[in-house]
Amino acid sequence: MDREKLIELFEEYSDLINMGTADDAPGNDWINAAEKALLVSFPADYKWFLNNYGGGDICGEEIYSIYCLPFNEAVGGDIVYQNTIANNNLQSNKIALSNTDFDEEFFFDTNDMEKVYISIGNNRQLYASNFLEYLQKRLLSYV
Repeated sequence: MDREKLIELFEEYSDLINMGTADDAPGNDWINAAEKALLVSFPADYKWFLNNYGGGDICGEEIYSIYCLPFNEAVGGDIVYQNTIANNNLQSNKIALSNTDFDEEFFFDTNDMEKVYISIGNNRQLYASNFLEYLQKRLLSYV
């Protein structure tokens, strides 16, 4: 999955998604601050998503982003808040991207930030080879 094909998929299934716009983008200063707070470097495709959409959800399933608020005040789906204040995911080498109503958690492994993993309870497995494939699979799971 490349970015152009993902954009086409978003357009085709626009009734299933609620994405922001580039106007909602957190900007490089916020992205750098989030990376520093999480002690990671985000994959290029996740940064592209932040720069082009700011954030959003697929069928109400929020994809964690950067709220452009102090991280201890951001709450909700701010990626830093979710992984440091709400949950101590860094201790488990995880950067959560989203959670579902079925107790599924999608996350980056801090040792391999390209791939996206899924956990249900203690069961942890590879979900997507990269962030774009994760977005594609999440969207198509609702089609």
